Amino acid sequence: MAIKSVYRPADELMANAVRDLFEENGIPAMIRSFQIPAYDGLARMMRPVWGEVLVEEENLARARELLDAFLATDAGDAGKQE
Repeated sequence: MAIKSVYRPADELMANAVRDLFEENGIPAMIRSFQIPAYDGLARMMRPVWGEVLVEEENLARARELLDAFLATDAGDAGKQE
């Protein structure tokens, strides 16, 4: 079983949202943070992303479909006001 990165979010909130999306749709997912707590922000200078969301290789295509739809909806909603 190979584990593949499917998304590299800018922050922990987005990482959790994407992981939850996958798991709600039956795709086991995990998060790997690139952050180093003791060095507050140093990891950000080395990598411009917070971390990555990982899935099993066999779920990669479905995860990308879900992610694309989620990001398209999120981007479309960002400009709307209620």
